[in-house]
Amino acid sequence: MDLVGLASRWLHVASAVTLLGGVLFARQILANAGQLEAVTRSAGLFLFAIGGLLLSGVYNLLAKGAVPPGYHAIFGIKFLLALHVFAVAFLLGRPGADAAKRIRQMTGIIISGAVILALSAYLRFLTR
Repeated sequence: MDLVGLASRWLHVASAVTLLGGVLFARQILANAGQLEAVTRSAGLFLFAIGGLLLSGVYNLLAKGAVPPGYHAIFGIKFLLALHVFAVAFLLGRPGADAAKRIRQMTGIIISGAVILALSAYLRFLTR
């Protein structure tokens, strides 16, 4: 059993759940309760999740053997969407944005995150 591979996959999934789940919670619960300033206080957690995604994602890609045709094209789209999520999550942690702008940013992260999850499931299907 490949324990490093298993740990890397766990880190990747846990980081994605933390980032996307945290933003979804902030968008749906905190925004409706008028407590969006808590998003700024969560910036460290978002950055930690982004770091976990980057480290584990690079390892998972490099550890992957042969891949079927078209894999890298789908992966490239997934990576570009992930960069969008990272950039906007970073901006969420900065103070000073109004509530409407933060809600739009979080909505963008949620939509991109959902597409990333769908692409991830498809890539996993391709390589099983």
